[in-house]
Amino acid sequence: MLSSRHQSAVKEIDAARCVGNWSTASTLAAKLPRNGSPGHDFSSIVCSEAELEEYLLSVKWDPLEHWKDDGTVQAADSAQPIIARYPMNISGSGGGGDKLLDGLEKRLQKVSKHTLTDEEKYQLQVVLAKVYFYGAKFDQCKQAVESLPTALPDEGTLSPAYAKQLYMAQMVMRGIAAEIEGDRGAAHTMYNKAVLAFKERLSSQAAIVVPRGSVSGSERGFREELVNWPEEALYRRAMMSLTLGDTASGVGELGSYISVMDNVTPPTFRVFRRLRANRLYMQMVRQRLGGDAAAQPPSAEVKDDVMLSHRRQLALLKATYAFPRASETHNEVLYEVDCAARDWELVQGFSRTDSLRLLEILYESVYLTFNSPRVLRHLVHTLVRFGDYHEASLAFGTYRELAGRQLEGMKKAVSAAISEGTDADFALGADAESINSILRTTVVGARLFLVHLGNAHECLSLVHFANDLMDDVEARDPDHRIIPAVPQTIRAQVALWKGAAHGSMAQKSREPGNRGDHHGAALQLLQQAADLSPRLYDAHYYLALEQALGARDIGAATAAAKQAAALDPQRLEAWHLLVLLSTARKDYAKALQICEVAMRQSDWWAAYSEIQQSAGAEPVAAGGHSTDRLARGLEPPVKARLGSTESGMQFFELAMTHMAVEGRH
Repeated sequence: MLSSRHQSAVKEIDAARCVGNWSTASTLAAKLPRNGSPGHDFSSIVCSEAELEEYLLSVKWDPLEHWKDDGTVQAADSAQPIIARYPMNISGSGGGGDKLLDGLEKRLQKVSKHTLTDEEKYQLQVVLAKVYFYGAKFDQCKQAVESLPTALPDEGTLSPAYAKQLYMAQMVMRGIAAEIEGDRGAAHTMYNKAVLAFKERLSSQAAIVVPRGSVSGSERGFREELVNWPEEALYRRAMMSLTLGDTASGVGELGSYISVMDNVTPPTFRVFRRLRANRLYMQMVRQRLGGDAAAQPPSAEVKDDVMLSHRRQLALLKATYAFPRASETHNEVLYEVDCAARDWELVQGFSRTDSLRLLEILYESVYLTFNSPRVLRHLVHTLVRFGDYHEASLAFGTYRELAGRQLEGMKKAVSAAISEGTDADFALGADAESINSILRTTVVGARLFLVHLGNAHECLSLVHFANDLMDDVEARDPDHRIIPAVPQTIRAQVALWKGAAHGSMAQKSREPGNRGDHHGAALQLLQQAADLSPRLYDAHYYLALEQALGARDIGAATAAAKQAAALDPQRLEAWHLLVLLSTARKDYAKALQICEVAMRQSDWWAAYSEIQQSAGAEPVAAGGHSTDRLARGLEPPVKARLGSTESGMQFFELAMTHMAVEGRH
C-alpha cells in the first residue's frame, strides 16, 4: 500500500503511461520507495515496461513492406481467405533486442515471487505477456494472459486510466493466440469484447492514443509504434468477421475502424495499413453493389459513401507516397485510379458534379505517377463526360504520345519473345497499356474529334492509326500467343468512326465527285460496323444519318434509326432523327408523339419535369402540349438525378425541336 505522499507521483505515472511518455514514467517510478519498501514492486513493473516500450519505439521497420499485401482477398478455401498480417515482433532482429527481452523476462519473473497486490499481479502478468509477445514466444504469452479476467477490471489505485490500455493489450494477445491456433471465432470474440468493453468507458473517437515517441511520414513510418493495442483490436475484429464470411458485420466493423482512424493524431499514424483497409472496404462495397446495381440505382447515401472513400484513399496515398523516382511505379495509385473510374460507373456518377469529383482524383493522381498513360486514359474518358472537350483533346494528345513510346518497346519485346520462344514468360510492366486499351482510347479520341470538335480529318487520322496497329499486331503475333486477338467490337468501332468521318466529309465537300466517293465509303464502312457488332448503337445511328443526309432514303433511314433507338432508348440522337424524318413526311402528330416518348427515356427527364413544376407549368404529357420550356434559369432540385453533359445537350436539343414541332402542329 502506497503512502499518501506518493499518491501524486502515482497519478503522474498513470498519465505518462497513457500518452506513451515512457522516459517520464520511468523517472517517476524510480523515485518511488527503494528496495524492500512499499511501491518497490510496482516501480519495477513500470520501469520494465518503460524500458521495453522505449526500445520498441527505437526499432526501425517499414510498414509498407510489412503490410504490402494486407487485406488481399484470396480463394475462399485457402488457409487465410483474407490476409491479415500479425503485428511486428523483434525476435531475431538484432540490435540487442533478444538480450533486452531475456533480461526483462528474468526481472519480472523475480518480481512475481514477491507478495503482490491483485492490481500489481494483473499489471505484471500483462507486461510479462508483452515481453513474450514481442519475443515471438506465443505459447508462453498465452499462458501469461489466460488466467486473467476477460472483463474490464475495476478502477484501481495504481493505474486507474492506464489499466484500460493493459486490458486491451491482454485481450489482443489472447485474440492473436487464438488466430495462431486457427480459432478465428474465438479471436473475433476476444477482439469484439475488448472493443465493446473499452468503449463503455470512453467514446469511440477516444479509443486510439498514439505515444509521443511514435513518428511517421518523412521516414515512411520507420519509427512508428509496432503495436497499438486498441487500434489492433478494432482492425482485427473486422478482419476476423470478413474471414469468417460475415461480410455485413465485417464491412461495418471495417468502416468503424476507418472512421476512428480518420481522427487519429498524428494523421499519418498507420497510414499504409489504413490505405490497405480502405481499399478492402471499397472492394467489399463494390461486390455488394455489383449484384444490386442492375436491379436499381444506388442510393444517394451509398453513392456519397463510395466517393468519400475514394477521396480518403487519395489522401492516404498522398501521405504515403511522393513523386516517383525514375523507373519507380506506385502500383497502389494505379490500382486506385482504375477502381475510382470503375466505381463512378457503378454508382452512376454521371453528373457534372460527380465527374468533377473524379477529375480531382485523377489530376492529383498525376502528381503521384510519372507519365502514366493509364491515368491519362481515365482522364480522357472523364473529361469527355464532363464536357471539357478541348482539355480532353489535350489529354488525349499526351496519352497518344506516351502510348506510342510504349508501343515501340512493346513491339520489339513481342518480336524478340516469339523469335526466342520465350513467349510463355512474356510480361508487360505494371503501367504498360495493353493493345486493346490503346485501341479503345483511340476510338474515344476519334469520336471526340468528330462529334464534339467537328474535326473529321483528325478522326480519320486516328482510325487509320488504329487500323495500322491492328494489322501490325496480326503480322507480329498471328497466333495471339502473347497479344490477345482484337475483339470484334473494337474492329466495328474503328469501321464506324471511319465511316462517320467520311459521311461528315461528304456533307462538307463542295465537289460532287468527292462527295459521292465519301458517301459510298461511309455507307460501306457503317454497314460493315453494324454487321461486325449488331448491337452497336452508333453504327446503326450513323448509318441512319448517312442514309437520310447522303442518300435521301427516308425509309431506310427510319428503319436504321428505329433499330438504334431500340438498342439504347436513353440515348436521344436516334429518337431525334426519327422526329426529323417524320417532319420530312409532314407527319407532325407522329413527330410530336415520338418527341414526348423520347424525352421520357432520358435521365434528364425528372429534372426537366421538376423545373417545369417549380416554374408553375405543366410537364410535357403524352398526347398533350407543354406551356413552359426548359431554360428558365432555374436549378434542378437536389433529388433529381442528372446525366452527363452530352446527354443533357441532347435532351435540350430535343426539347427545342419539341417546341418547334408544337408550333407546326
